[in-house]
Amino acid sequence: MNHAPAFFNHQHAQLDAQLHAHLLDVAGADFGSALQRLQRWRTDLAQHIEVENTRLLPHVPEGARWAARVYLLEHERIALLAEEYIARVQAVVCHPPPDEAARRRTVLMLIDAAHALRHVLEHHHEREHTALAHELPLDLQEAAWRGVEGAGA
Repeated sequence: MNHAPAFFNHQHAQLDAQLHAHLLDVAGADFGSALQRLQRWRTDLAQHIEVENTRLLPHVPEGARWAARVYLLEHERIALLAEEYIARVQAVVCHPPPDEAARRRTVLMLIDAAHALRHVLEHHHEREHTALAHELPLDLQEAAWRGVEGAGA
C-alpha cells in the first residue's frame, strides 16, 4: 500500500482533535470557549473543503470508486450540518442556562446535536481514506496541501 493517505489522515486528525476539544468544553459547560473552538474548527474545515474541492476533486480519475460529485455533495452536507450546529452553540452563549439542571440539559442537547455532524464526518473521512487518497497521485496531494496550516504528511 502506498503512503498517499498520510495527507488525508493528518488533515482529518487535526480537524477531529479540534472538534474533540470543542466537545470537551461542551461537556464542561464552558460554552464561551466551546464556541470559540467551534468557530476555529469551522474556519479550518472550510479551508480543508476548499482545498479538496478546488485542488483535488477535479483530478478524480475515471473509474474511481466514487465520483467527485459524491465528495462535493458530502462537503455541502457537512457544511450545512456545521452551520446548524454552530447556530445552536451560539444560541446557548447568547442565552446561557440559568441553573445547574439547565446547564446539564444544555450540555446533553449540544452533545446530541453534534452527533449527526460527527457521524457524517466519520463516514466521509473513511471514504476519503479508503478510496480518494489512493486514487490521486501522491505529488498532487502534496502540492494541494502545501502551505495549508498543519498539512504535514
